[in-house]
Amino acid sequence: LPLDMIGMKKVQGGGLKDTELVLGVAFKKTFSYAGFEMQPKNYTKPKLAMLNIELELKAERDNAEVRIDNVQEYQSIVDAEWKILYDKLDKIHASGAKVVLSKLPIGDVATQYFADRDMFCA
Repeated sequence: LPLDMIGMKKVQGGGLKDTELVLGVAFKKTFSYAGFEMQPKNYTKPKLAMLNIELELKAERDNAEVRIDNVQEYQSIVDAEWKILYDKLDKIHASGAKVVLSKLPIGDVATQYFADRDMFCA
């Protein structure tokens, strides 16, 4: 392994004897969220999905303006927002990806969806 391919990450706490070489890529998770504990933590040669989209409900709401006249219309809009999110999640799962990385937020619903399917997301 070329020396310029080795990165060193200093993490608060622990001692010199806690140091280890990770053959692959390591992600430091400084927070936890719904479904995180259930996600697998180790993969060998996984298929990656690299995204630049938000995977949460509010993202769909922020991208549209809708005018409604009654409660039934509102419910159909809410149902459509859920369908859009689940369609995206289903397509990512169908791609065969085991690791999903996104520059934009991945919400609790998506995290739980991936965890239920043995997928990791960050």
